[in-house]
Amino acid sequence: MVVLQAVMKKFFLVALFITISPCMAQTVAGTTLPPTEPSIREQIKADRERDRKAEASISSQARPWDKDANGKRPWDRKDEPAK
Repeated sequence: MVVLQAVMKKFFLVALFITISPCMAQTVAGTTLPPTEPSIREQIKADRERDRKAEASISSQARPWDKDANGKRPWDRKDEPAK
């Protein structure tokens, strides 16, 4: 029985060493990859977002060709009551 315990103890230590040794070989824990250029999909999404923002800022500006001689837009004019 004592011999069996000694053999099992050695077997357990060898198994433990085999399973833990790859973890101990790592020199830096949690290395991060250097930033790479964005993928094509990310570039397309960024371009579309930039276009949406540009279009929103342009559409909010006044458009002079929509105004009449008085400087009012047709939908902003209130018809004066006829006398």
